[in-house]
Amino acid sequence: MSPEARVRSLVQAAQRLKDPRDELGHAARAELPASTGLSPENVELALSEILETPSDAEITALSRSVAPTPRVWVQLAANVFTAPLRAIALALGQSDRVLVRASRREPVLPRLLHAASGQFELTNELALLPGDHVWAYGADETLGRVLRRLPHGVVLHAHGSGFGLALVEGAAPGAATALVRDIVPFDQRGCLSPRVAVVVGTRNEARAFARELADELETRAAAIPLGRLDDAALAERVRVRDTLTYAGEVFAAGPGWVALDDAEQRLVPAPGGRTMVVVRSDRQLDWLAGNAPEVTCVGTSEGLAQAAEGLFPGARRCALGAMQRPPFDGPVDLRPASKSRVVGEDPG
Repeated sequence: MSPEARVRSLVQAAQRLKDPRDELGHAARAELPASTGLSPENVELALSEILETPSDAEITALSRSVAPTPRVWVQLAANVFTAPLRAIALALGQSDRVLVRASRREPVLPRLLHAASGQFELTNELALLPGDHVWAYGADETLGRVLRRLPHGVVLHAHGSGFGLALVEGAAPGAATALVRDIVPFDQRGCLSPRVAVVVGTRNEARAFARELADELETRAAAIPLGRLDDAALAERVRVRDTLTYAGEVFAAGPGWVALDDAEQRLVPAPGGRTMVVVRSDRQLDWLAGNAPEVTCVGTSEGLAQAAEGLFPGARRCALGAMQRPPFDGPVDLRPASKSRVVGEDPG
């Protein structure tokens, strides 16, 4: 099969998971709430709306975004359970021999994709040889441990920590409603999830946006409840909220909160779990460029797209409300740090 045919076959097989009447779709809905900690409603949202159904043009673009190679390994993370589809598709774009190591915390979707497609192997260990390619996903600390164990000559595609950022015109109508569409999926666990919104306008406009966002989050939580958070995540939510209470205002947002940070020219990303930090800025946005290495995705209201392109040239850029739904045209993470490297070679 050609690379495009392999990717298309995987994508077609994955559509079974979107259908609750299919036995694999039923299994996904039965098992994923426990393995992910997400509410059943959030699992349904992700399966029905976020698991990709790409166009032929997107499949072609993704297949051509990678170079062919004899064997590819994939080490998956657990934070966004739909991410394995794109990760495995990228590997199949390179090779017909793909071995996938699922996260121990979320093995369900890789297993169901394997059952649906049979196009890759599941493995418990990475037994790499020089010349192999490996796509590794996870926190920077995890990827550092992976790198230290890799033999020289392996080609590493590492996709590590990052967060989403929203750029909002102060009086943009509908911006809060759109941003909630980006916050709710996966309870902000992924690198596309917005954690901070920069409102370009007055403090009153930033405050009004924060309050509207809090109200919208509370309303949305009634339909899609917040999932399970571990003790460390709960403690971090309290710590950041208390800090921002002294630096501005905090508004209740159902199971979460929205904070208006009055500190000048700083970004404090929210800890996740339906929390957001709003900061005001004038139109001189150059101070944001220092955060570019950490920003994976930028969602903008109309009129700020050009500014985002200049400030975050390596980030995904899209309209507010589409941050969790990027084109299926290659890796999600486009930052320079995610580019491939040969282990043991001097990066310079």
